[in-house]
Amino acid sequence: MLLFLLLITSTGSALCQRVRGLQRNDSCECTVNASMWSFPAIQFENVSQIVRDCGDSLQKLQAQIADTNSRLPHMLAVVENVTQRLRPFQYLNANGLYKALHLKELSAQLEELEDTIGLVHNDSPTAESQSLSREISKAKVEVGKMYKDNVFNLETVRENLRSLNNRVQSCRTISSGFRNSCSQRIMTNISSPVVTKISPYGKSYISGSWGREAKQGSEDRYWVQPLVSGNRHGNVMRFYGSLDDFMASRNHNDENVAPSYSHANGIQGPGTAVYGDAVYYQCYNAGELCRYDLKTKATLRRQLPDAGFNNQFPYCYYSCRDWTDIDFSADERGLWVIYATTRNHGNVALSLLDAETLNITHTWKTRLFKKAVSNAFMVCGVLYATRYADTYNEEVFYAFDTTTGHEDNSLSLSLEKVAAGVASLQYNPIDRNLYMYNDGYLLAFKVSF
Repeated sequence: MLLFLLLITSTGSALCQRVRGLQRNDSCECTVNASMWSFPAIQFENVSQIVRDCGDSLQKLQAQIADTNSRLPHMLAVVENVTQRLRPFQYLNANGLYKALHLKELSAQLEELEDTIGLVHNDSPTAESQSLSREISKAKVEVGKMYKDNVFNLETVRENLRSLNNRVQSCRTISSGFRNSCSQRIMTNISSPVVTKISPYGKSYISGSWGREAKQGSEDRYWVQPLVSGNRHGNVMRFYGSLDDFMASRNHNDENVAPSYSHANGIQGPGTAVYGDAVYYQCYNAGELCRYDLKTKATLRRQLPDAGFNNQFPYCYYSCRDWTDIDFSADERGLWVIYATTRNHGNVALSLLDAETLNITHTWKTRLFKKAVSNAFMVCGVLYATRYADTYNEEVFYAFDTTTGHEDNSLSLSLEKVAAGVASLQYNPIDRNLYMYNDGYLLAFKVSF
């Protein structure tokens, strides 16, 4: 006898299956498809793994919490210690004494400027020196008023002091003869390249400097200084007796300024210049100036106060040119060094040097951030700065006149290139050419006023 069985699952979906059975010997035999009720083993394993992972994560979190709790007393003790140490400074700040210290420093600088302009006025009185004396006296009164009224505007005072300092430097430096020889102050044009040549060392030497002996009356010679060791160091100067020899790469003379490029007196960076039978450059791995005498073979070193070096303030517009923190330049006025200091907030400073002793005679401070330019050079006592325009053009966009202290960032003088990178720019006051080391290419330009 056939029997029909209704099998109902116990799951929430209430699935059922109808099967046909056969009664045999007081029992019912049937075949049932039990696949629909199979245990979800795979899903169970997945859920079990998630549970285990959660357990591991929870244990790690508990361990981290326990570690933090154990370290928390030490951290609180450090904070308390720092708070205690800062409390005296908060007292100074709350009572105006901290700002008073800054005012005291500014007052000392004004006193120094007043003494300097007093000496200048006694030696050669001019309307400018008299005007500066009045302005410095006025600035001293303003600082004194800040003490009295407890009202501070330090940034304005600092900016005024920077401007006064630049004017004092110009007043005590510029002679009437210099004004006449460079009466046309600002460049008006730069020619297309009048010299284009691959470096005698090859295009792989993408950093270095080159130019012509820059002091009037010195030997007429051209020079090339390549950098090695990651375009950072050098120790060899190559000299040519004439432009014809240079162009033909013949009759050269190699001069070692140091036994090796890693020697303490080796060259660092592409800021080298040749002026008055001496080579001037940044000393190896130091914020110092080096002077190598081509006649005596002696090296003189001098610290450049507060100057950034080792890529603290390189030329950096568009892309950074490493190891360009300290840059020598020569013009009608003499030998200069271009650099930046933290005290001047990374802005360009330029100092006029005594070429024999490397002593600084005068210093001007600009508002031009050094990392915002691609290179710089001096012409007739005017600092010019460049920026990247495109692969084949550089632009002279900025000028700072040390005679007047005026800054002009509205220039737009095009400077042609063969390649993208500019390692150095050197002006020569004898032929009034501008020499560029351009990623292994050596270019020269005529400048016009």
